[in-house]
Amino acid sequence: MNLNVYRVQAGDIASISFIAENLLNEEEAVPSISHLSKLLLDDRTYLFAVKADDNIIGYALSYRFPSLYASDFLAYLYDIEVLETHRRMGAGRLLMMTLCEQLKADGVSELWLGTATDNQEGQILFTRTGGIRSDETFNDFTYLL
Repeated sequence: MNLNVYRVQAGDIASISFIAENLLNEEEAVPSISHLSKLLLDDRTYLFAVKADDNIIGYALSYRFPSLYASDFLAYLYDIEVLETHRRMGAGRLLMMTLCEQLKADGVSELWLGTATDNQEGQILFTRTGGIRSDETFNDFTYLL
């Protein structure tokens, strides 16, 4: 299986559509393709897709932002998803490594993410790609504005 990771651009409607229709959380409303394209016009938004041969099988979405605590930028990994049929084949690892390389090249000194305490696959992926576990338990809070 030939894996290829690339950064999705605002004009790549085919990739954006596939990710929105096949990989986003089914429990939440999927934003319009127009909205997703607009997000990608902002260079602080990082959407990478991974293809196996010519088919998209996963993505990673991250955001870069300035920090009050460091002279470099920080980034947050908002989401990473690989189709269940293609897990444990290196796609997630390739996504993380490519994302980290690009963030570092763009002046980011730290990437932060959160994952569920029962997400063993994710925890293994993040550990194997250089993530350092904090061993803290967090509660999520949401403000509906």
